[in-house]
Amino acid sequence: MPSAIIDLGTNTFNLLVFERTVVDGLRIIHAEERPVFLGRGGIEKGVITPEAMTRGLKVLAAFREIARTHGAERISGFGTSALRNARNANEFVQQALQDHGITITVIPGDQEAELILAGARQAVAFTAKPALVMDIGGGSIEFILATNKALMWKRSFELGVTRLRDRIPISDPITVEEEARIAAHLDDRLEALYAIIERHEPHLLIGSAGSFDSITAMIAAERGDTIASEDRTMTFAALEFDALKERLLRMDRGARMAQPGLPEYRVDTLPYALIAIERVLSTGGIRDMAWSRYALKEGAAVGTHF
Repeated sequence: MPSAIIDLGTNTFNLLVFERTVVDGLRIIHAEERPVFLGRGGIEKGVITPEAMTRGLKVLAAFREIARTHGAERISGFGTSALRNARNANEFVQQALQDHGITITVIPGDQEAELILAGARQAVAFTAKPALVMDIGGGSIEFILATNKALMWKRSFELGVTRLRDRIPISDPITVEEEARIAAHLDDRLEALYAIIERHEPHLLIGSAGSFDSITAMIAAERGDTIASEDRTMTFAALEFDALKERLLRMDRGARMAQPGLPEYRVDTLPYALIAIERVLSTGGIRDMAWSRYALKEGAAVGTHF
């Protein structure tokens, strides 16, 4: 019997309809992402605005119908940064249950990190050497250090791209001074991460879903390749990322809009994601990167939640 999970992110809602089988493990029936901007206008104030609630509930209604079309009767939602920091989150959660029969669990950052790792493990081959997983959301960024046998460290930082955009507005195109200000803001708040990187020297940065979906699609396009729907991962050198980053940061919004692989709803927040990734790579001297298609919702699907 199919089930469905909705990851209620700060910028996008993500639907996964799936079955768990003895032979194949996780069988994905349908996956879909839609922009909602749940945190727009209120994330730094600790509220979900009425407009954002309306957008979110509308997408939940659409996702419920899609899930049922694919045979899923049980639908569970996982709320992340925007909801866990909003004073009126319970109003949204109750409305989703009352109107659409969707139970939403608002999870802490540490649990979000664990689910992201569980998803990434299904897409990327971990080894005995530590790898650093990075998941960039609108409200928070999760980091997880892990090997093929152990979760070594995890932490969620309220440094998502929507928060950064509210805190440090940028010009079009971004200036070098604005880049430096964003980098300094990140460095000031990521000291705990940098200490872990220095101590354990991860050899690989694994980027899960979100902004990394777009970055990987753009790198694939530059190679003349495409990412197939069944592809779960792609590897690339940090040098490839650096070249793409430098080119994108010099573009204005209109030029970014024309980039193959970059959806419109990530055009305005992409510069913040690029700078955040660059800070992690340069601090750790990490030369290799991997993309994971799977993240929170796939981790929840294979966990004890279903």
